[in-house]
Amino acid sequence: MNATETYSRDALGYYRILSILPDADENQAKQKYRERAKVWHPDHNSSDEAKENFQKLSVAYDIISNEDKRLTYDLLCSAYTRANFPPMFALKPYRNLDGKDDFNLKAVSLTKVIGKIIKTEIKKEDKICNYAEAIKEVFKASINNWLLGWWGIKAFPYNLKALVENFHNIGHNRAENYRLWLHNAVAYWQNKQIGNAYVAAIIAGQYADDKQKLLLKKLISKLGLKPKFKLQNWNMFLLQAVQLVMPLILLFAALLPLSVKVVSESDLWNYFNKQKSIVYNQEVRFNSGGSISDDMVVGKIIKIPVDLTDMSKLYHVTSEQKVMYGPADDFDVLKKLKTGTTVRITGITPDENWYRVMLDEGEMGFIRKENLAQGIGNDIPYGSQIFHK
Repeated sequence: MNATETYSRDALGYYRILSILPDADENQAKQKYRERAKVWHPDHNSSDEAKENFQKLSVAYDIISNEDKRLTYDLLCSAYTRANFPPMFALKPYRNLDGKDDFNLKAVSLTKVIGKIIKTEIKKEDKICNYAEAIKEVFKASINNWLLGWWGIKAFPYNLKALVENFHNIGHNRAENYRLWLHNAVAYWQNKQIGNAYVAAIIAGQYADDKQKLLLKKLISKLGLKPKFKLQNWNMFLLQAVQLVMPLILLFAALLPLSVKVVSESDLWNYFNKQKSIVYNQEVRFNSGGSISDDMVVGKIIKIPVDLTDMSKLYHVTSEQKVMYGPADDFDVLKKLKTGTTVRITGITPDENWYRVMLDEGEMGFIRKENLAQGIGNDIPYGSQIFHK
């Protein structure tokens, strides 16, 4: 998109109301105002539309006859159309997603598609963000489109187009970025943040066409300040590459069943029946502090898949219990639990005497099976890692 395609030199029609061109000087504006005021002033014209037309004429002349107001109007007309024209004298600068002033912002144009079988939801937006935020926003849009954008006959072509446009638009949406920095330059100027206005005007110039640059020069000459500043370089190639991560993950997931044998529960039990013990690295912690790691032969643990939404694997201790570092009473105590404390079962020893359990903080330890009862005991504390709704 070319910046020149997004604006009119007279978005609100003020020059048209005065019957002058945007290049007209102050004397021409004054002369035309007087001529038209004689036509539409209620003292000379009793028609129904006279009062409304005279009010419009007065508003237009108030803007065009004032040097600063006219420059503000011309600048905003260089970036906005009538449909999206902002409140001219109540502008607030765009900030990053954390709400902070930031001179490393860009407008990142993204289209999200959600296929709903029959209906298709398409959302186009310009995310105003810094580079770190842009990586996250681009990746989130990519995840949305690759996972949710295909579900529907109409959604498929829309989503395909969105993926191509999102990839191409990185670094090529000049009009949106000109609008962002022109807006900020005017907003900072109105708020008397002269240094910020100068920096914003300079950045806007990087995206401006020749006519827009002439208007920016007028603003910069009014500011009369040249602060030193340094801008961060954006790696546009990386932003484009971020959008390829999701399809690569999906491709890997699709190919995985071709190269990896699925191990069933019966396979695991057959393996453990043949192997009496396994060697693994065991960390032993001392009461006095410190720890040591050593290779030890211990009882095997049958893993139970962890699904944090599965309530069937939630158990509670029937009495005050010691959680051990390993599946035996000889191991050190990891933690003491009060009666009714809820835990998640994540494994069991082959002799079914010990359960491996997950605690609220995500720690793993062992409790004898006979000291656990299925179901939630005491309320699970907020932020616990053993259960997610």
